[in-house]
Amino acid sequence: MALNVGAQDVGNRSTAQGPSKQPEKKAATPAPDKLLFQLPQQIRTTLDAELPGDDADPAAIIQACELRIDAALTVQKAIEHYGNETLFRYAGPAVRLAHRTKSWQDKLDPATNKPFRGFNPWCRHVGISKSQSYRMVNEEPVSDALRSLNPGQLTTEQVDILAPVLRQHDAARCRRVWEVATKMGATDRKTLLKARDSLELTVAEEADDDDRQPGKAQGERVPVVRFQAGRYDRESVRTAVRSDPEFARLLARDILAELEHLEGTEQPQSS
Repeated sequence: MALNVGAQDVGNRSTAQGPSKQPEKKAATPAPDKLLFQLPQQIRTTLDAELPGDDADPAAIIQACELRIDAALTVQKAIEHYGNETLFRYAGPAVRLAHRTKSWQDKLDPATNKPFRGFNPWCRHVGISKSQSYRMVNEEPVSDALRSLNPGQLTTEQVDILAPVLRQHDAARCRRVWEVATKMGATDRKTLLKARDSLELTVAEEADDDDRQPGKAQGERVPVVRFQAGRYDRESVRTAVRSDPEFARLLARDILAELEHLEGTEQPQSS
C-alpha cells in the first residue's frame, strides 16, 4: 500500500479524524517501478530535475542545489515521521503489556545471565529507548482520560503534550485541552499547545525522559540516598542502587563533584 506523504503530512495530520476515506478500489498488482511514497508534484519535479553543469552561472547552481536539498529533507522528515509513528502504534501495545504485567521479569539478561535489573534495561535489550518506552507506557492513561471523546490513535506529540497536563492537573483538564483544540480545528502539537495556553494551564518542566521511569509521575521516584544526620543504612543504599543503577551513577558523580568543589573551597589559607 502506498503512503501519501506530503509536506502537509509531516507532523500535522490530526489522528482524531483518522485517515481520509478513499473510494474502494479493486486490488491491483503495483507496477515494479511504483514509488512507495506518493510525493507532491512540486517535490517530485524538484527531485527529478537535472542539476546545472559545473560551468553554469553560480547563482543558478546554488539555487538548484538548495531546492534539491530542501526537497530531499522534506522526504526524509516524512519518512522519519511515519517511521516513528508506526513504531509507536504497533510496538506500543506490546511495551505496555510487558510493563503492566511485569512479564519482562521472566527474561534473563544475556549480558549477565540474570533477570533484567529493571524495565528500561529490558526495553533497551529489545531495541526500545527510554524515551520511546516512556511515551508508549504513558499513552495508556492519556487515552483513558480521553476515552469519552473518542480521540482515536494518539501520536507521540499528542502524548508528549497531554501527559504532563494529566499528571500535573487532572483528567478533566486533559479532556478540556482536547475539546478546545478540536474546536480550533485540529489536535496537532501546535493546536494542543494553543489550547493549553488558552486555558492558562501551566505545566512545570519535568526531567528528561531518559532520567525517569516509564509510567511514573514526576516526584514518584524513590530517592537513592536520603541524607539524615547520624544515620546510614548500607543495605538500603545497596537495594536502591540495584533497583536503578543508572540514576545511582548519576547521583554518585554529582556527589563526588560536589565534594571536590567543597574541598577546594575549604582549603586552609596560608598565614
